[in-house]
Formats: sequence, structure tokens, C-alpha cells
Amino acid sequence: MNKYADLHLHTNASDGEYSPQFVVRAAKAQGFTAIAITDHDTLSGLPEALKTSGEVNLELIAGVEISTVWQSKEIHILGYLLDIDNSPLQEKLVEMKSSRSQRIKNMVIQLRNLGYDINFCEVLEISGSGAIGRPHIAKILVKKGYVKTIKEAFIKLLSPGCPAYIPRYKITPQEAIKLILNARGIPVLAHPGVNPDDNLLPYLKEIGLQGIEVWHPEHNNQAVDKYYSLAKTYELLMTGGSDWHGSNKDTNFFLGSIKIEYSLVENLKVRKQELIRCKLQTD
Repeated sequence: MNKYADLHLHTNASDGEYSPQFVVRAAKAQGFTAIAITDHDTLSGLPEALKTSGEVNLELIAGVEISTVWQSKEIHILGYLLDIDNSPLQEKLVEMKSSRSQRIKNMVIQLRNLGYDINFCEVLEISGSGAIGRPHIAKILVKKGYVKTIKEAFIKLLSPGCPAYIPRYKITPQEAIKLILNARGIPVLAHPGVNPDDNLLPYLKEIGLQGIEVWHPEHNNQAVDKYYSLAKTYELLMTGGSDWHGSNKDTNFFLGSIKIEYSLVENLKVRKQELIRCKLQTD
């Protein structure tokens, strides 16, 4: 029997709709052998996800998706097989979460100045205990009838260049890769087709990037072929996932839309052991 994985899933610990427990159980119901929870800039959903994965006998890979900026471009770095108790990683993510909250406050103020009846308390009610983000603002704008869909809210108001957009504090790809490697994780470039800059790959490989996300809902067949080839050229591991957020994101992003071979998970594990051995030899 074939074994499949989804290595890009979000929960309400960041900007996903569902709890870590719900996401794990939903993935089990879909027949996955392994999944990775990769919430934005936080590890807080992983303890619950790990507990549930043990209960339902589903392999859970501890992950994260770190937002970075390189030469004004937004670059997301996925981290897999992390030591979630690593203090430097935890501390940096807490710092990023704090700045995220302040940014959303400022975006709400900007929207109010533009004439939209919205307040920060409403955003907090929707985000709950998870990391607050733009999708929570978008939901309120839909609820109040200012836009018809979450996607429209982003296109008209919440994306770079739009009236209510405010840049978020982000670290560099180099910082993110170093944090992930120091936490004994595997750093992977997320959805390179979203903000394409293939000239960046040699540099990222040089500073420690280990893989590239080849399969993603925003990668058409041509993009998949392209990044598959680039992964081979630069000897990078290949990953993929649905980037599922529940209804907090475009409906093209749904659980089960991307199923990668489990052998790619095994490749991640082999690389992790190689990196550990290499570090032991150089220490």
C-alpha cells in the first residue's frame, strides 16, 4: 500500500481555522501516513498535535514556517524535524509573535482611518489563542459586508501596495536557516513559485538550505517540473504540501490536494542524521 504525506499544514495556533487536534484527525481520516504542522512563526500548536497524533497513530513531523525578507521580497522558510525545546528558536518566534500583534493593531487603525468600522477587540475574538494575522481582519471585513470574500479583502486592502497594508517585522532567510539548523531541523524553501527568484537558490544553498517545496497548490505542472529540476541541479531535498488553512485561505488550498510520497519524508530523516554527524565531527 502506498504511503503519503502532507508537509505543509496550518492550525489555529497561527492563522489556520482549525485546532491542531482537528487537523491531525482530519489528516488521519484522509489516509495520510505522515503530516507536518508548519504554523507561521510559532511552535505553540505542536504539543497538542503530537499528543493527538499518538492517539490516532499518525506520524507528526514538528515543523514551522518562518517569514523572512530578502531585498524587499517575502521569502518563507519551512523547518522540519525540529527540536521544539530549542531556546533560541523559541525566543525568536516569541519576538516575532509580539511584533505581529502590533502590526495588526496598526492595520486596524489604518482601516478605521479609511472609514471601515472595525476594532482590534473583534480581531482578537476571531483569532482566539492563536497567532493573530491578516486573515482574521479579512474575516471581519467579509462579515460586515465590506468585501464578499477573504481573497477580495487581500486583493483590495491587505496585500503589499494596498491601502491598509503595513509591512511586518521579519528576519532574513539567513537568520531563519541558522535558527532551524541550530534546532537540529531541516530548512526548506517554501512555495518558490509564489515569489519567484531562482537566482536566490545558490545563495540559500550556500548558507545551509537543504530543500525546496516542489509541490504546492500555487505551482502548476510547469512550475512543478521547474522546481523538480532545480532541486536536482542544486542537490536539494524535495517536499510538498497543501498549505491548508481551512476556510481562512483560498479554496484551492484543501487537505488532500497534495499527496507526496512518504519516501520524501524518509529523505528528510536521512539528511537530519547526516547533518548531526557532520556537526559532531566539526565540534
